[in-house]
Amino acid sequence: MSRGSILLTGATGFLGMEVLARLLEHDDREVLALVRAADTAAAEARIDGVLRRLWRDGGPRDYRERVRAVPADLTRPGLGLSSASRATLTERAGTVLHCAASISFDLPLEEARRINVEGTRQVIGLAREAREQGSLQRFIHVSTAYVCGHHRGLFRERQLDVGQRFRNTYEQTKFEAEHLVNEASDLSPAIARPSIVMGEAATGWTPAFNVLYWPLRAFARGLFEVVPTRADGRVDIVPADFVADALVHLIDRPEAGVFNLVAGHAAATVDELAVLACSHFDRPRPPFVEPGSGTGTATADEHAAVYFPYFDMDVVFDDARTRAVLGTAGIQAPALAEYFGGLMRYAERARWGKRELTREEAAEQDIPAAA
Repeated sequence: MSRGSILLTGATGFLGMEVLARLLEHDDREVLALVRAADTAAAEARIDGVLRRLWRDGGPRDYRERVRAVPADLTRPGLGLSSASRATLTERAGTVLHCAASISFDLPLEEARRINVEGTRQVIGLAREAREQGSLQRFIHVSTAYVCGHHRGLFRERQLDVGQRFRNTYEQTKFEAEHLVNEASDLSPAIARPSIVMGEAATGWTPAFNVLYWPLRAFARGLFEVVPTRADGRVDIVPADFVADALVHLIDRPEAGVFNLVAGHAAATVDELAVLACSHFDRPRPPFVEPGSGTGTATADEHAAVYFPYFDMDVVFDDARTRAVLGTAGIQAPALAEYFGGLMRYAERARWGKRELTREEAAEQDIPAAA
């Protein structure tokens, strides 16, 4: 039986780029990339831009020939697809891999729902049509480990609703979207829950310097007098190549259910992260103060302060099932200490996003993983 094409949402985003790179490098299937754009020409231009971020001159010609850019919009009925495009997608899609989402923490709730919840509902609808056509074999939804919200203690892969509160509308709407996917049992969905995703472990490469890069850059600039968090708080960080490798591997696996793509029990504490940062940037460790004390962020970059809640966590993500499935392929998250130095060296080389380097160029520079 033909495996069909891979329908990928979010190909222009950080994680989607990493997935697209692996599909083109290690697979021969057509990739149907849904791209937010007004028309086909605009969608193709955005994909061309992605390929230029990944490879010098956009990569080998056959890569571009295997990507079909399809204009779409998660917030519109029917994804804004033309009837012809929808027919093509449902006839060809053997796999639907839904990576697209708004990762903004401060969107108004209804706006975040339009993208993360209703967009997921629309993608599920498209997947069901592909299944009715007899083409769909696999449906994978990318969620986040932080559907756990303020939960403390162990958060298992089989858990979702544990009475948690949420830090922001991103967490809440990804939680709501997971409920929708769970209801689509006819698709036998696989749900991937990455934790905090940073650059590639092997090269440090990332096209987006957000989340923990903000507070780390502020720390490097000496903007924190104190840090409002607990030293024993957990910071679950994984590199992008681990997550992308896992997602691509799951395409050809039969298992449904949740996969926590996390550091899990091996996640660093805030104190361990601070030691790594102080060593790399050659700065004294600032004292920790009780979160919510109102102390410590007055001189800090406002963008960095947004992420402080993720330094004050008392949750451990269980990933026993994920390790059992991925371990046979040798896919596992490395310890943060093994690649933290490489992440920071790449960030400095790229001037924290002000200088664009392709993924190919980062690999050629052969940045050592450890300090």
